[in-house]
Amino acid sequence: MDDDLLCDLSGFLDDCDVLPSSTELQALTPIANDATALIADSDQLLAETETLLASYERNDTNDTIVPTASQFPTIGENATLTTPKTPAELRKEVKNAQAAKRRLKYRTKLKTERQTLQEQEIVLSGELIHLQHARKRAKYLQQQSKTIPLWKDITKRQKDGRLEAEEYQKSLKRSVNFRSKTISELEEMIRQKLYGANASMICADFEEKRAVELNLDDKVLFEDYLNDLDVVYARTAEVFRNSGAEENPVMSYRIGPNRKWDGDLEFIENLDVLFVPFSFEQTANAMWQSMVQVHQQSDRRHYDHIGDLENTIAVKFPLLYPSAVGRVDMIIHFVMRRYVEAERMVLVWRALSEGEGKFSGMHSDETGWCVVRPNASDGDGDALMRTAMETFVHFVPMDISTRSTNKHTTQFSDLVVSSIDVDAAEIARMTSSDAAFLAEVDRFLTS
Repeated sequence: MDDDLLCDLSGFLDDCDVLPSSTELQALTPIANDATALIADSDQLLAETETLLASYERNDTNDTIVPTASQFPTIGENATLTTPKTPAELRKEVKNAQAAKRRLKYRTKLKTERQTLQEQEIVLSGELIHLQHARKRAKYLQQQSKTIPLWKDITKRQKDGRLEAEEYQKSLKRSVNFRSKTISELEEMIRQKLYGANASMICADFEEKRAVELNLDDKVLFEDYLNDLDVVYARTAEVFRNSGAEENPVMSYRIGPNRKWDGDLEFIENLDVLFVPFSFEQTANAMWQSMVQVHQQSDRRHYDHIGDLENTIAVKFPLLYPSAVGRVDMIIHFVMRRYVEAERMVLVWRALSEGEGKFSGMHSDETGWCVVRPNASDGDGDALMRTAMETFVHFVPMDISTRSTNKHTTQFSDLVVSSIDVDAAEIARMTSSDAAFLAEVDRFLTS
């Protein structure tokens, strides 16, 4: 065999054992993407190269190159005679075969590395997802650790506030129960003082209730009284000026009841000035709510055809009043309206009391004013009695019965005056209790 051919074969074998460097691999990375396509072509070229090399190995002992059968032309009917290849052409084919073998080995290595990298990509992708989840969880736990102390503080404050409110509510209930017991004991003492041994029996009769119904005459009376209220309100300043009330009183006092005459007409007047240790707003609200509460009892029949229901009361009810001569039955028609001004609340009312039983035919026409205002002497707000309540009542007793006597008329007038005093005392008590309760609530809310 030619020396040049043997040198080429030795170089080919040396080249096949040398692997490309990492730098070469990186430079040839784009070729790896086409490795699959090139492998098919390389397989065919490798087969042809191995066949050619085998033919050379069989003739290695000869000095001259003997062409193989495939190198001679096929003799056939239409075959043409081809010339044998020269040694230069054979060396060229050997070099091409050597290069194809190197490329095949390199491409096989790239294929193996590509598969390895894909497997590593799957593993690393799983690890990345796991690390991302772990990072998100750590971030969430860090945020939770920051917000938990804040919520603990808010919850603790709310719990402390609730416990304080519950304790204050318990103290208010104890106070209400104590006051209720005290009031009951005082009422019993007053009954014993007024009625003596018959107090229990008379008061039992007094607590009896009987229903009354509105009729056409009642509706006419209510409409007349409602129309009079604005006129009565307009006379407020004049009435208190003529009643003898002090312009700026400094203490509570009372005048009356005084019986007076205007010709043959008898009338009775009563003036009452009361100071309470509560603010004007608390007292005014408590007094009106007390009036509304008094007339919410089941035996009251309300007249609802009123333009201003929020500030007006129109009601008919029976009154069973105990007295020293026994029980006295009366039917009361009562109309009241509230007028709210700056730094003053005015209540005006009209009432008609009708006697029953032995006082049948006897009536009492009542007109009243009540002014609630801040204490004029409380300029700096340091006065103990912060609010003044001035009440003036004018009522005219009438007797249309032919069977009654002057004694009965006088007794009926006294009973009406006494009932007014009892109602006024009850309203004052309820007003003070409600105002005190509102003051306690305000102090609790502002503390």
